[in-house]
Amino acid sequence: MDKVRKLIDLDEEVLHILDKEAKKQKRSLKSLLEYTIEETARRLESPSEEYRTMMDSMLQRLEKGEIGFDPIEEIEKKYGL
Repeated sequence: MDKVRKLIDLDEEVLHILDKEAKKQKRSLKSLLEYTIEETARRLESPSEEYRTMMDSMLQRLEKGEIGFDPIEEIEKKYGL
């Protein structure tokens, strides 16, 4: 993966807190920031295990005919939309 350099502005207090955390973890502030951003991006990129389990369950219920759907017109009428 290619690396891209970005300039970011952070509040001084935020930097102080993150710097203290980096020292606790025996790493540099830069390393902590890069790791945190990369981990956050990975979590955002793919659905969580809980979400996948829920969706698999919903798809199985749909295949078994256990889930019903109402037409949009019926919902609009019910809620006065």
